[in-house]
Amino acid sequence: MSDAVAIAGLKCPRIINESTAIALRYGFFRQKDFTMEKPRNVAFVDFGHSKTTVTIAQFKPDQVKIICHHSERNLGARDFDYKVMQKLAAEFEKKHGDDPMENPRCRLRLMEAIETARKRLSADKEAPINVDYLLNEEDLVRSLKREEFEQIIEPCLARFKEVIQQTIALSNLNTEDIESVELLGDATRIPIIQDIIKDVFKKEEL
Repeated sequence: MSDAVAIAGLKCPRIINESTAIALRYGFFRQKDFTMEKPRNVAFVDFGHSKTTVTIAQFKPDQVKIICHHSERNLGARDFDYKVMQKLAAEFEKKHGDDPMENPRCRLRLMEAIETARKRLSADKEAPINVDYLLNEEDLVRSLKREEFEQIIEPCLARFKEVIQQTIALSNLNTEDIESVELLGDATRIPIIQDIIKDVFKKEEL
């Protein structure tokens, strides 16, 4: 990154991580809301395709301080998709005698269908998963309900909750000290993810 900046002929005083940049951007547009008498503590929960990051920052007029930053680099929506794929592949093998997990092309097609269904489940309570000629001219036709989806990904949800709890513990703040929680990342649209965030931070709105 430093080399790219130098080649472009730009002056870069410092390289900061993504979460700090997000906090700075938030501060730029909310400066009128900050006071010296009562600093505002804000949590940023970034849950994307491959990783989870939770940052807690404190804001004053013209000042931002990163209180705590905690990340799980191997926890994201792709882990949800993989859990569902394992279950559906096992069902397919039991029914047809062949395991689609052993074929890279079949895995890719199945993962794409599951990802589409997962996104639909953020708004709907049920979504179809249909893959024509998945393996040996056999189709995979199935519907996935939101409740079943949440049961399948329970181990991942527990890890996600733990990341948030660890961040709060590292910050030495109580949840009442954190004024608001900002969501980032496509996977924060998943209803159960929002429920967990509300529950841990003890907030009615995000």
